[in-house]
Amino acid sequence: MVRIKLLDITKIEQMASDSFKVLNGLPQYITLEQKEKAKITDTDIKSLIEACEDYHLERLGVILDSAASRFDYLSNLLLIHGFEHFSSKVEVYKELVNLPTYETTFQWQSLEEPDLSEKQFIRYWEHCMIGSDNKSSSLSMDQHLMSVKSELGARWRKSCRVFSQEKTPIGISIPHIEPRTEDEGRLFYFGILPEARGKGLSASLHLQSLCHLKEMGATHYIGSTHLENKKMQRVFEKNGCRITAYTESFYKYFR
Repeated sequence: MVRIKLLDITKIEQMASDSFKVLNGLPQYITLEQKEKAKITDTDIKSLIEACEDYHLERLGVILDSAASRFDYLSNLLLIHGFEHFSSKVEVYKELVNLPTYETTFQWQSLEEPDLSEKQFIRYWEHCMIGSDNKSSSLSMDQHLMSVKSELGARWRKSCRVFSQEKTPIGISIPHIEPRTEDEGRLFYFGILPEARGKGLSASLHLQSLCHLKEMGATHYIGSTHLENKKMQRVFEKNGCRITAYTESFYKYFR
């Protein structure tokens, strides 16, 4: 039996230096999100790849700002080292002050409640992905849930929420405070069930999710969606989010 080492996320953060924010998706993956100025070198990339191989990760992801001055250099560096371009995304920002009252209040329950099981939540999540304009993930649903547990920590169950209208499930949202911040709100996932689409519910559910972030203590929201997902971009626009960046993600798979 191969003995897998316990990955020290602090070590990876030190290796990424001041250039990238580390998103913890252990035990499946690590994602590096570019900060304003990335100074990573060829040697740094090699060291990160070796660490991921040593710890038997499945994937290393790197998210770059396409408008950054060193984008061409960094993207070529990743491609040279076996990364594949995965997707193009739009990133948005919104201050969570003076939020309007959402027109429709949806009922919701989280995994903290005994009548919602992990198996049910995964089933709703997987159903939300059907027909999505976002690019399909390489992770299984069990791996997605494991990523939530890894990234969000002790309160992850409270964040996993199924929303309903008149007792009929319509979608899921996973609002949370970004780890290692005090007030940065994000939605780990947001999606509408296929049977609930085309009814004008997305913007209202997204706004309610933003209000939940504010209740959690977030002062601002950072969100993103794939460039091809024009519907979600319209939701962002309707709820007053402004575009802050266009990003490109690159993945290196280890198995």
